[in-house]
Amino acid sequence: MEITIDELLKGKATKIKKNEYFPTAAYVEPFLERMSKFTNDFRVQVKLPDQVTKTIDGEINTDDITYNRVWVQAVMPEEYTFDNHSEVVGMIYGLDVRKPIAKFYRGGLNMACTNLTVFSPSFLNIQELESETPLDYRCIKHLMEQTNDLKVWLEKLHNTAFPYKEDEISLRTGQWLRNTITQQYDNGYGKVKLATSSVVDAYKMLYLKEDSPYYIKPGEDTDMFTVYNAFTQLITDDSKDIVNKVEKTLLLKDILNF
Repeated sequence: MEITIDELLKGKATKIKKNEYFPTAAYVEPFLERMSKFTNDFRVQVKLPDQVTKTIDGEINTDDITYNRVWVQAVMPEEYTFDNHSEVVGMIYGLDVRKPIAKFYRGGLNMACTNLTVFSPSFLNIQELESETPLDYRCIKHLMEQTNDLKVWLEKLHNTAFPYKEDEISLRTGQWLRNTITQQYDNGYGKVKLATSSVVDAYKMLYLKEDSPYYIKPGEDTDMFTVYNAFTQLITDDSKDIVNKVEKTLLLKDILNF
């Protein structure tokens, strides 16, 4: 669910079992303050708790709500754009997960489809989110100071051909399926996997669904950039899991063997 910054900052403190957590603003405002030096373009998604209060008109009462899972992206200005990908610095946290966690990352945002791209684990910082304890935001400075590898990887994807050969397509699809079964991303707080169904869905987008933006006409060769974006589109469209999007994106390098 997409909401505004103003709506986000109204999030209330919450208690989950014996653990008490700060209001949303206490977690988000330090991130906003640091990134406001670079941009005023912030995009917010949240997953609402299972139980919410409603107004007399039947609408969700945003003045009396807590946000247990939050994803905020700071989209950098145009001068940070390469190949229609804007540089992005993001913050994600989850309170109602097995182990409460906060994540900070730096990557690219495909402006045509808003798909996230992150290629190196060095651009992801993860920390435990403890009850009534502030987060450590010093990692943002470190993320911003690192040399960005986005251009290198995007060029590699564009320059890696993917021929339209039935045996090659069948072989690669089988490899991707096997990799989704065997590969996982261990972030130190849990293991993240891509569903095997994602390979089937990506194949349909690439070769069966003519209205797909990634559809490849019979006999036409393509590149790994198109294949990669079909997979990242599936991650983008998964509204049920906003906490593990970065790890799933990182996992694609191993799934797709590049």
